[in-house]
Amino acid sequence: MALLTDGHPNDDEALRVFETEILSVANTEGISLPAKLRLATEEISFEVIDILLDRTRVTDPLASARRTRGVSDVVVTPQMRRWHALHALALVYRDAFNNQLNDRYEVKWEEYRHLQRAARDQVLRYGIGLVSNPIPRGALPQLSSIAGLTPATIYYLQVSWVNASLPLAQQEGAPSLITAYETVAGSQLVVQVVNPPAGATGWNVFIGLTDTTLALQNSAPIGLTQAFVMPQAGLVTWRAPGDGQTPDTYLTGGLILRRA
Repeated sequence: MALLTDGHPNDDEALRVFETEILSVANTEGISLPAKLRLATEEISFEVIDILLDRTRVTDPLASARRTRGVSDVVVTPQMRRWHALHALALVYRDAFNNQLNDRYEVKWEEYRHLQRAARDQVLRYGIGLVSNPIPRGALPQLSSIAGLTPATIYYLQVSWVNASLPLAQQEGAPSLITAYETVAGSQLVVQVVNPPAGATGWNVFIGLTDTTLALQNSAPIGLTQAFVMPQAGLVTWRAPGDGQTPDTYLTGGLILRRA
């Protein structure tokens, strides 16, 4: 699962799962869906940090540490993703109603306000997922090529950071956005990561010939200063990219619950 600080839990297409007309409404009313998704992420983050400050006093008495940490260790669970989507939809219909004072938009606004409150309550009942050693989403890598023997090829890629969580178990962050690179005939793809985050000890690379067939290419995490060079033998078909860390603990009802 991605971290709350990795980016917006939902995109435009995800909102259409809840409201098929949302793209049309946003276009008609001149509402920026990316802006509303961003605002929803910010407002949920503010509310989550308030909850964490209020409910972790027994186990986290130094509130200043939590303020410094913010929500960087909060995992976007399915429950939180639903909360974010419904909150964003409420923001869109609030603006649509204020633009037109249209009764239909007001009904939608009220509907999604109630739904997002219920979704928030569900997050609190299920628990806010936390990780002890957060590793952020991978950044877009630097791509190049060197002389080789392979034909011209278009590759699709993602990379992810790994950390060294204890006990001796590495965890993997959410993968980067998919990027593409075309090599010329007689060359080999080279992938290099940049700006590793604090806590990262290595990285993984996933490559495919389409954006739906990406697979892990390294048998062990690659060192932060090391590049991945496509072997002459070509791609291997190991596991697909993951979706980030799973929570180590859940905060609910004022208690920290250990993951089963």
